[in-house]
Amino acid sequence: MHMQRDNEGIRLPKLLGLAVAGATLLAGMVVLPATQASAADAYGFAAEDDFVAGDLDTAKVPQLTVTKYLSLNDGYAPTGSANDAVHLNSNHDLAPAKDILFNVREVQPADGKSLADINANDPTSFTPKNTTVYAGVTDGQGVISDWYQGDASGKPTSTKLTFPTGPNHYYVMNENTAGSPAFDPSNPHGIDMSKYKTAVNSFFGLPYATNGTDANQTRGFIYHLHLYPKNVNAQSFAKTVQSVKGADGNVKDQTTATAGDTVTYKLSQKIYNEGNGSASNDGKLDVKELKGQGADVRLADRMSSSLKGNPATIKADIRDSDGNKVVDLAITDDYTQDLTANANPAALNDTTKKMFADAPSDDVTYWVFNFFTTGGVAKVKEVKTSVMELEVTYDALVTGNGDSTGTGGVVNDAASDFIDNKDSEGNNLDPVPSHTNVTNAALAFGSVGSKKLGYPALPETEYRLVKDADSTDKYLASDGKFYGSKDTVPDNVQVYKATANKKGLVVFAALPIFGTGEGKAADKTVQNTSWMLVETKTPKDWRNPGIPFGTVTYGDVGMTEEGIVQKYGRNATLQPNYDALNFGNFNAPVGEIGADTKMMFNNVAVSKYLAHYKTTDGDSPLALPLTGGRGILLLLVVGALIMGGALYARNRRNNAARA
Repeated sequence: MHMQRDNEGIRLPKLLGLAVAGATLLAGMVVLPATQASAADAYGFAAEDDFVAGDLDTAKVPQLTVTKYLSLNDGYAPTGSANDAVHLNSNHDLAPAKDILFNVREVQPADGKSLADINANDPTSFTPKNTTVYAGVTDGQGVISDWYQGDASGKPTSTKLTFPTGPNHYYVMNENTAGSPAFDPSNPHGIDMSKYKTAVNSFFGLPYATNGTDANQTRGFIYHLHLYPKNVNAQSFAKTVQSVKGADGNVKDQTTATAGDTVTYKLSQKIYNEGNGSASNDGKLDVKELKGQGADVRLADRMSSSLKGNPATIKADIRDSDGNKVVDLAITDDYTQDLTANANPAALNDTTKKMFADAPSDDVTYWVFNFFTTGGVAKVKEVKTSVMELEVTYDALVTGNGDSTGTGGVVNDAASDFIDNKDSEGNNLDPVPSHTNVTNAALAFGSVGSKKLGYPALPETEYRLVKDADSTDKYLASDGKFYGSKDTVPDNVQVYKATANKKGLVVFAALPIFGTGEGKAADKTVQNTSWMLVETKTPKDWRNPGIPFGTVTYGDVGMTEEGIVQKYGRNATLQPNYDALNFGNFNAPVGEIGADTKMMFNNVAVSKYLAHYKTTDGDSPLALPLTGGRGILLLLVVGALIMGGALYARNRRNNAARA
């Protein structure tokens, strides 16, 4: 399966402190006998922690699992129990950080130091105990569970490693930003380093000696340590996915989307309350800078044709630094909104700038929110916290209408501009962008003219997906079934179509590849699709190819939704095997497409182009003489002239013979 993804920067509300109560890294700690606690007692830990009360079991091989999330907030220490996953998973502002490399080294105190002197962020306090370097890269869930021997730069080799058994093994873990695939300049979906802070180092023992959180504070060891390193995306504004609900209204376990689903989004803007310590022109919005004239903050949201926002679900509020909602904001009283904008809105500080790069389609929706009124400012000033967040949430239906922006399937582009979005010299900065996606199956190709015309982009061609060449008038829907124009489509079912945008790019989004529809698996696994592509509308004076093209099929058949997200990330755009999509004589070779026409989808070059011919062209693979309309009229006129000429010549011959 061809895969693309797009990482998003989002915030991490304050994590719990170290879940391992009374943890210590000293080798000489005292442990109580196991007989003082019941073997059935979990001691406050998750089963995945593999906590065993009592003395160290020198035969058990310890394990280390690392999970990294992206966030907006600073100052959170790593945590050390699988129990934290419950709290993290319930926080929908988090996004797993994919393709981050971590290295782990066994260490010992530097000369003149003790274990108690080791500081993971002070390399003078420790030295490597051996030459082994453990290397692991986070998967689509942000998780590292397998470790490999690192090379000279810390990157993983093919040699898998385990951690040694027995006592007195202490490690320092660091994030290897230089070697992380997420920051490779050639990665079109990498993380923006300018908005990212590297996680702090961690120091721990493995096995991990600790107290249980039961009433007896039972001593023992964790043999499977789960670490959640601090991670920050240094950005003042973010757009996040809170949940995805299926057509049945139930929240999905994974953020995968099919047309007919509903996505809940949230816009988050930081506001500081630093009092006299705040400064102007520092790119940070402070409470004392608010003027209450409806021009303190502008949040704008742009939805592609694959999304349709529900105005009735819009909510705005203020949350404190702990993530608690402290103020509800009311439309008109505290802010204003425009949900009817049909053009790219202007930036707040500089109206010559736009909130977004121009979209290659008019089939987009802009929502604009302007904060604050005088009443809204008064509510903000009631919040007694140094950092707060202005948040706007809403629901959007995933439609079957493709992705008119061509930026990744079910995508949202949002932007923020605010009164102090300025540099140190007072110059207006560009609006702060944010981009989010959910895991969805897409199909992208280019619609162009013929070779003799130079393969120009051909907008407004419309396409559908069909079951096979015998049913080209029944089109794929979100339930996996096919419907004709006279069929009744059930409620909550979307019929797919995709229309070429101004650049000629055609994109189907949120296709139903995960166990839906008639004859599909009950569990949510990738199905073996074999759809065909048909062109259903063609611009005037251009020929419709008139034949179905095949085949649209995806890899990873049988893999679960959870497995797909783990492999590719929860913002992945899954694409089919384009080698199987055969345009035959209508194929426009990528190498012949001019630089001005070449198209991009999700930051990657499009690999397939479908060529079209004018109705007047005689070199079309289907160059039928009767093209309808004016074409048949011309044919009849030419035929009449030929017949008239023949009759005239025959009459002349007859007259000459009689003479």
